Amino acid sequence: MINLIEQINRLFDNFQDPACRAWDGYNPYLRPNWREGVEDELHLIREHSPIPLPEDYCEIFRRFGGGGIEDRRSNYAIPTMTFWKWDDIKEFDETVNFFEDCPHALPFGDDIGDIVYLYVHDGDDSGIYMAYKSDFFEEIQKLAGSLTELFTDVETQRLFRNYYRFGCDKGGDGRSIR
Repeated sequence: MINLIEQINRLFDNFQDPACRAWDGYNPYLRPNWREGVEDELHLIREHSPIPLPEDYCEIFRRFGGGGIEDRRSNYAIPTMTFWKWDDIKEFDETVNFFEDCPHALPFGDDIGDIVYLYVHDGDDSGIYMAYKSDFFEEIQKLAGSLTELFTDVETQRLFRNYYRFGCDKGGDGRSIR
């Protein structure tokens, strides 16, 4: 059985297409020691998170934390997804009082735009969600039961593309037509 990172690499064709890229929080000028400190950053998130972190989140954060996945191919697998470091999570919380209003959730990334991704740990409602930052509490859409499901299940990916593009499932697969 392949691990989740191998599955993500397979899903994105090992990021060989110039329209598809993956990056982590490493920056030779701003964060030259990022790769050595990623476990410390993950510990910081664990320490401050109001919910237990799922193992698939930890696995993905170790690879893409402080960075993300962007797919601009015409037949993209999933929309852009970043994975925030603690300072980004804290800033989002301070902006919208997230932890006060959502004590069973952790915002973990965005689409480099107006959509935020979060993990909810609350019984039957547990899973991965997306919401618009501008009207956060108005429209929250469940995408998957876990990050593993999001990156391994074709139907879940199809629904994600539709919710991302249209705000609902309009049928079809929500892929860009270019």
